[in-house]
Amino acid sequence: HFTRWLDVLKLFSLDLFDVAIPGRCIGAMSTRLLVAGTWPYLAVAFVSLAIVTQAAVLKQRQAFELLGRLLYWAILIFYLVLPSVSRSIFSARLCESFGYDDATGQRISYLLADPSLTCDDGPTWDDETSGLAPYFWAFFALWPVLVPLGFLALLLRVRKPVAAQRATPLSRATSFLWRDYSSGFLFWEVLDLVRKIFLTSMVLFIDQDYGSRK
Repeated sequence: HFTRWLDVLKLFSLDLFDVAIPGRCIGAMSTRLLVAGTWPYLAVAFVSLAIVTQAAVLKQRQAFELLGRLLYWAILIFYLVLPSVSRSIFSARLCESFGYDDATGQRISYLLADPSLTCDDGPTWDDETSGLAPYFWAFFALWPVLVPLGFLALLLRVRKPVAAQRATPLSRATSFLWRDYSSGFLFWEVLDLVRKIFLTSMVLFIDQDYGSRK
Protein backbone atom coordinates (compact mmCIF):
# COMPACT_ATOMS: atom_id res chain seq x y z
CA HIS A 1 0.00 0.00 0.00
CA PHE A 2 2.96 2.31 0.62
CA THR A 3 3.75 2.72 -3.07
CA ARG A 4 0.22 2.90 -4.50
CA TRP A 5 0.07 6.68 -4.16
CA LEU A 6 2.93 6.88 -6.68
CA ASP A 7 0.47 5.91 -9.41
CA VAL A 8 -0.88 9.45 -9.18
CA LEU A 9 2.45 10.70 -10.55
CA LYS A 10 1.71 8.99 -13.85
CA LEU A 11 -0.92 11.66 -14.52
CA PHE A 12 1.88 14.23 -14.73
CA SER A 13 4.41 11.99 -16.44
CA LEU A 14 6.36 12.76 -19.59
CA ASP A 15 6.66 9.05 -20.28
CA LEU A 16 6.20 8.51 -24.00
CA PHE A 17 4.41 5.21 -23.37
CA ASP A 18 1.92 6.68 -20.89
CA VAL A 19 1.19 9.89 -22.80
CA ALA A 20 1.31 9.09 -26.50
CA ILE A 21 1.89 5.43 -27.37
CA PRO A 22 0.87 2.36 -25.31
CA GLY A 23 3.98 0.31 -24.63
CA ARG A 24 2.52 -2.89 -26.06
CA CYS A 25 2.09 -1.15 -29.42
CA ILE A 26 5.86 -0.62 -29.64
CA GLY A 27 6.70 -4.31 -29.67
CA ALA A 28 8.93 -6.49 -27.51
CA MET A 29 10.12 -5.27 -24.14
CA SER A 30 13.67 -4.82 -25.45
CA THR A 31 12.35 -2.54 -28.19
CA ARG A 32 10.35 -0.55 -25.65
CA LEU A 33 13.49 -0.05 -23.55
CA LEU A 34 15.41 1.15 -26.60
CA VAL A 35 12.67 3.65 -27.45
CA ALA A 36 12.37 4.84 -23.84
CA GLY A 37 16.12 5.35 -23.53
CA THR A 38 16.73 7.06 -26.86
CA TRP A 39 13.71 9.24 -27.70
CA PRO A 40 14.83 12.15 -25.45
CA TYR A 41 18.13 12.29 -27.38
CA LEU A 42 16.14 12.50 -30.60
CA ALA A 43 14.10 15.31 -29.05
CA VAL A 44 17.30 17.18 -28.14
CA ALA A 45 18.60 16.66 -31.68
CA PHE A 46 15.36 18.03 -33.14
CA VAL A 47 15.39 21.11 -30.90
CA SER A 48 19.08 21.67 -31.63
CA LEU A 49 18.40 21.50 -35.36
CA ALA A 50 15.61 24.04 -34.99
CA ILE A 51 17.86 26.42 -33.03
CA VAL A 52 20.72 26.09 -35.51
CA THR A 53 18.32 26.63 -38.43
CA GLN A 54 16.90 29.75 -36.79
CA ALA A 55 20.39 31.08 -36.15
CA ALA A 56 21.33 30.47 -39.79
CA VAL A 57 18.21 32.23 -41.08
CA LEU A 58 18.78 35.22 -38.80
CA LYS A 59 22.51 35.14 -39.59
CA GLN A 60 23.50 34.95 -35.95
CA ARG A 61 27.22 34.20 -35.73
CA GLN A 62 27.85 34.25 -31.97
CA ALA A 63 29.11 30.70 -31.46
CA PHE A 64 29.16 30.82 -27.66
CA GLU A 65 25.62 32.17 -27.50
CA LEU A 66 24.41 29.45 -29.87
CA LEU A 67 26.15 26.69 -27.89
CA GLY A 68 24.70 28.13 -24.69
CA ARG A 69 21.17 27.93 -26.08
CA LEU A 70 21.73 24.35 -27.21
CA LEU A 71 23.04 23.36 -23.78
CA TYR A 72 20.19 25.15 -22.00
CA TRP A 73 17.52 23.25 -23.94
CA ALA A 74 19.36 19.94 -23.59
CA ILE A 75 19.50 20.40 -19.81
CA LEU A 76 15.82 21.34 -19.70
CA ILE A 77 14.70 18.31 -21.71
CA PHE A 78 16.88 15.85 -19.80
CA TYR A 79 15.71 17.31 -16.48
CA LEU A 80 12.03 17.01 -17.36
CA VAL A 81 12.13 13.47 -18.76
CA LEU A 82 14.64 11.87 -16.37
CA PRO A 83 12.13 10.61 -13.74
CA SER A 84 9.76 9.08 -16.29
CA VAL A 85 12.55 7.59 -18.41
CA SER A 86 14.10 6.10 -15.27
CA ARG A 87 10.77 4.54 -14.36
CA SER A 88 10.54 2.99 -17.83
CA ILE A 89 14.03 1.58 -17.40
CA PHE A 90 13.25 0.11 -13.98
CA SER A 91 10.09 -1.47 -15.37
CA ALA A 92 12.41 -4.07 -16.93
CA ARG A 93 13.12 -5.37 -13.40
CA LEU A 94 9.76 -4.89 -11.70
CA CYS A 95 7.95 -8.20 -11.27
CA GLU A 96 4.96 -9.51 -9.35
CA SER A 97 4.70 -13.05 -8.03
CA PHE A 98 1.73 -15.39 -7.75
CA GLY A 99 1.16 -18.74 -6.12
CA TYR A 100 1.95 -21.67 -8.42
CA ASP A 101 1.84 -24.74 -6.21
CA ASP A 102 0.21 -24.48 -2.77
CA ALA A 103 1.58 -27.84 -1.71
CA THR A 104 5.24 -26.83 -2.20
CA GLY A 105 4.84 -23.07 -1.81
CA GLN A 106 6.28 -22.59 -5.29
CA ARG A 107 5.61 -19.15 -6.75
CA ILE A 108 5.97 -17.74 -10.25
CA SER A 109 6.82 -14.13 -11.07
CA TYR A 110 5.81 -12.13 -14.14
CA LEU A 111 7.14 -8.84 -15.45
CA LEU A 112 4.52 -6.17 -14.75
CA ALA A 113 5.32 -4.21 -17.89
CA ASP A 114 4.96 -7.37 -20.01
CA PRO A 115 3.12 -10.20 -18.22
CA SER A 116 4.04 -12.63 -20.98
CA LEU A 117 7.59 -12.76 -19.54
CA THR A 118 8.50 -14.77 -16.45
CA CYS A 119 11.06 -13.29 -14.08
CA ASP A 120 12.57 -16.39 -12.48
CA ASP A 121 13.46 -19.99 -13.13
CA GLY A 122 10.98 -22.68 -12.16
CA PRO A 123 10.20 -26.36 -12.66
CA THR A 124 8.62 -25.81 -16.07
CA TRP A 125 9.71 -22.30 -17.04
CA ASP A 126 12.83 -20.18 -17.52
CA ASP A 127 13.74 -16.62 -16.61
CA GLU A 128 12.62 -14.82 -19.76
CA THR A 129 13.76 -11.40 -18.55
CA SER A 130 17.47 -12.31 -18.47
CA GLY A 131 17.85 -11.05 -22.04
CA LEU A 132 16.76 -7.59 -20.89
CA ALA A 133 19.70 -7.24 -18.48
CA PRO A 134 22.13 -5.65 -21.01
CA TYR A 135 19.52 -3.07 -21.98
CA PHE A 136 18.68 -2.36 -18.35
CA TRP A 137 22.25 -1.84 -17.19
CA ALA A 138 23.22 0.24 -20.24
CA PHE A 139 20.31 2.63 -19.82
CA PHE A 140 20.63 2.58 -16.02
CA ALA A 141 24.16 3.94 -16.42
CA LEU A 142 23.10 6.37 -19.14
CA TRP A 143 20.13 7.92 -17.34
CA PRO A 144 19.81 7.58 -13.52
CA VAL A 145 23.61 7.66 -13.11
CA LEU A 146 25.23 9.77 -15.83
CA VAL A 147 22.59 12.50 -16.22
CA PRO A 148 22.71 13.62 -12.55
CA LEU A 149 26.51 13.31 -12.61
CA GLY A 150 26.59 15.44 -15.76
CA PHE A 151 24.48 18.10 -14.07
CA LEU A 152 26.76 17.95 -11.03
CA ALA A 153 29.85 18.41 -13.21
CA LEU A 154 28.32 21.46 -14.92
CA LEU A 155 27.44 23.01 -11.58
CA LEU A 156 30.96 22.43 -10.30
CA ARG A 157 32.27 24.33 -13.32
CA VAL A 158 30.04 27.36 -12.66
CA ARG A 159 30.32 27.35 -8.87
CA LYS A 160 32.85 30.19 -8.67
CA PRO A 161 31.17 32.50 -11.24
CA VAL A 162 27.79 32.01 -9.55
CA ALA A 163 29.25 32.70 -6.09
CA ALA A 164 30.91 35.85 -7.46
CA GLN A 165 27.69 36.82 -9.29
CA ARG A 166 29.63 36.94 -12.54
CA ALA A 167 27.79 35.92 -15.69
CA THR A 168 29.58 33.57 -18.06
CA PRO A 169 28.25 31.71 -21.13
CA LEU A 170 28.25 28.44 -19.18
CA SER A 171 26.57 29.89 -16.10
CA ARG A 172 23.81 31.37 -18.26
CA ALA A 173 23.37 28.06 -20.08
CA THR A 174 23.04 26.15 -16.80
CA SER A 175 20.91 28.77 -15.04
CA PHE A 176 17.91 26.43 -15.06
CA LEU A 177 19.72 24.27 -12.49
CA TRP A 178 20.71 27.00 -10.02
CA ARG A 179 18.83 30.28 -10.57
CA ASP A 180 16.18 29.59 -7.90
CA TYR A 181 18.76 28.94 -5.16
CA SER A 182 21.42 30.87 -3.34
CA SER A 183 25.06 30.00 -3.98
CA GLY A 184 25.13 27.96 -0.76
CA PHE A 185 22.51 25.60 -2.20
CA LEU A 186 23.92 25.44 -5.71
CA PHE A 187 23.68 21.65 -5.90
CA TRP A 188 20.20 21.35 -4.45
CA GLU A 189 18.58 20.66 -7.83
CA VAL A 190 20.78 17.60 -8.35
CA LEU A 191 19.83 16.26 -4.90
CA ASP A 192 16.17 16.89 -5.64
CA LEU A 193 16.52 15.09 -8.97
CA VAL A 194 17.96 12.03 -7.21
CA ARG A 195 15.01 12.19 -4.80
CA LYS A 196 12.56 12.20 -7.72
CA ILE A 197 14.27 9.19 -9.28
CA PHE A 198 13.99 7.35 -5.97
CA LEU A 199 10.30 8.21 -5.54
CA THR A 200 9.28 7.29 -9.08
CA SER A 201 11.50 4.24 -9.60
CA MET A 202 13.66 2.75 -6.88
CA VAL A 203 11.04 2.88 -4.11
CA LEU A 204 8.99 0.35 -6.07
CA PHE A 205 11.57 -2.30 -5.12
CA ILE A 206 11.22 -1.88 -1.35
CA ASP A 207 8.99 -4.94 -1.02
CA GLN A 208 11.13 -7.93 -1.97
CA ASP A 209 9.24 -10.72 -0.19
CA TYR A 210 7.73 -12.20 -3.33
CA GLY A 211 9.49 -10.86 -6.40
CA SER A 212 9.39 -7.08 -6.67
CA ARG A 213 5.86 -6.71 -5.33
CA LYS A 214 3.31 -8.88 -3.55
